[in-house]
Amino acid sequence: MRNSFAVFIFLLLATCAIAQPVSTNTYQQMIETAEESMDSSDYYNAVEWFEKAYKEEKSNDLALAIADISYILKDYKKSERYYSRLVNRDKTGDYVSLRYDLAQSMKAQGKYLEASEEYRVFLSETDDEEKKKVAMTELKGIELLNEYEENIAAVIAFAGKKVNKGQSEYSPALYTDGSLYYSGFDDNKKIEVAKNGESLTAQIFMASKNDKGMYDDPVALGEHINRVGYHTSNVSFSKDGRKMFFTRQLLRGNELKESKIYLSYRKDDGWGSAIELDGVNGDYVISHPKVGELFGSEVLFFASNMDGGYGGYDLYYSTMKSDEAYSLPVNLGEAVNSTGDEMTPFYQEGTLYFSSDGHPGMGGLDIFYSSWDGSNWSEVTNIGHNYNSSYDDLYMYFDDAGLNGFLTSNRPDKNKRSLNGKTCCDDIYQFTIRQIVIDLIAKVSDKDGPLNGAAIELTDLSAAEDIETQIKTNQTGSDFNFLLDADHEYRGIVSREGYYTDTISFNTFGILDDYTVNKKITLKAKPVAPPEPEVEIITINQAIRLNSIYYDLDDDKILPSAEGDLMTLEGLLLQYEDMVIELSSHTDSQGGARYNRELSQRRSESAKKWLTNRGIDPKRIVAKGYGESRILNRCTNKVECSDDEHRFNRRTEFKILEGPQTIEIKKEIISTEKKK
Repeated sequence: MRNSFAVFIFLLLATCAIAQPVSTNTYQQMIETAEESMDSSDYYNAVEWFEKAYKEEKSNDLALAIADISYILKDYKKSERYYSRLVNRDKTGDYVSLRYDLAQSMKAQGKYLEASEEYRVFLSETDDEEKKKVAMTELKGIELLNEYEENIAAVIAFAGKKVNKGQSEYSPALYTDGSLYYSGFDDNKKIEVAKNGESLTAQIFMASKNDKGMYDDPVALGEHINRVGYHTSNVSFSKDGRKMFFTRQLLRGNELKESKIYLSYRKDDGWGSAIELDGVNGDYVISHPKVGELFGSEVLFFASNMDGGYGGYDLYYSTMKSDEAYSLPVNLGEAVNSTGDEMTPFYQEGTLYFSSDGHPGMGGLDIFYSSWDGSNWSEVTNIGHNYNSSYDDLYMYFDDAGLNGFLTSNRPDKNKRSLNGKTCCDDIYQFTIRQIVIDLIAKVSDKDGPLNGAAIELTDLSAAEDIETQIKTNQTGSDFNFLLDADHEYRGIVSREGYYTDTISFNTFGILDDYTVNKKITLKAKPVAPPEPEVEIITINQAIRLNSIYYDLDDDKILPSAEGDLMTLEGLLLQYEDMVIELSSHTDSQGGARYNRELSQRRSESAKKWLTNRGIDPKRIVAKGYGESRILNRCTNKVECSDDEHRFNRRTEFKILEGPQTIEIKKEIISTEKKK
């Protein structure tokens, strides 16, 4: 799976260098710079240089590289754009597998309807049985969207800019004194790889709450915990707060050389030196330690890719034999583990929470839970909306009371300051479960009934400080659900593409108990506009017919109807500044061959003059008259034809002589090769 084990993906992305620009950006130099960036795990600069090269030569290989890297970087808009180009131009079936990747990119953005269509096309065309199973799971996750819990009582908020920096933060855990421990880089700059290949590593930080209930500046734990050269992460505590568990991971380039679980004892002056756990570590990746209880004994849950599992990473437990020694790992079984990845376990009061990309869900990694009855795990349940999104959601954590907690997500948020886009990196979110629930249920329809794909922008007009706005879009249902505050005034703007917007207003004054505000909105459809022309890729030396440039018989004057195509051609010449074209004119077969050749030359010169009068360099246009030598239909000499048939041959074309190898034009301009 592309989203495999997100914890390590983020570590790989953390080692990005800042590539130096080449002095002259030739096409080959762009490719070489991009490949060098890839070799040093500098994916951000790699995709930037591949895109520059793609502007020069729009090859499928470059488009695929840009799409794949963009998906790894969680830039789903860009990966969707490039996968779409490849899939839409695929005439031979070479890119069938990319329909799955396109669907994944769409799903990650919450474009569930479009993603469903692509999954279904992929399932109908692919021969890859393993990939079919994965696609069916993804599709099932979308089909179940309306069945997931709404969790409107949970108020989820960004945990603050002192905790969340420009890179990823993860594994939040509260200590007994209320301080927050987590892992991250505490850095708002792009992380540069040193000449020796080493880079800034993830560390465990501690942040205390101040009198205002906000977290102060974080402090990194000492080098006896945050070992130099290792990524130190996935912090958790024993119930009594005496022990802290964490992992150390050693990377060399993109290869994970070592990942082990350690513990540290709390002392009067802080945390003691790290001690490697006995019994659980081995020649495999192991991470995410969390204390729990099974069969009346304390156990340690964790994730690992050791042999014998059900998928990439499975959840295991080991029973504590002594403070520093544990029994051999036991797999939690197929009730919990899937063929995908399971990770970030958290156990509380008989319930195991974890994240997975192998069970049906609404995003890449969703949070699930399973209950322990003393001998078996219950069927896995998706925890539902609000906690989960179309993005990656993981590291579920509850406090002892079960009313407050944390999770991490790369979902967009107005408060994020990610260095590389709103979805590149994971941030810590905190949540509170309200005891009194006031909510809004809004149903959107048109004259024919319930309406999918609408959006509601709900604004809290009574917010104490900044005006707060929530935006929700439903692609698979017509019902919206919002959590509200008591004694507040709200305004909602309801919209959908192709419909006029509408507004709702209401308040929650005087509500003291659980209450639901119900609103029904009926949108009015706009008149249907004609479809936009599609885009076609045109290569060098390919003749392109300008549909509207015709001429009256025996005349070389530009007709008013021709100006639209000439303006389009002008726009292309302005867009591609190094492009040189041949602007050719053609006549019908009426009249003598010499006369027609001279007439077509005058017509071509007329079109050229129209363009040069608007500022186009004459050197960039070669005017050529072909007379009647290139008749497109049956109307050659001595063949009786109507005036309309003859007029079809009185035309102007252009083709690229120098400059870009390919350009994009709208299909309202049609290649003559398709008209023959």
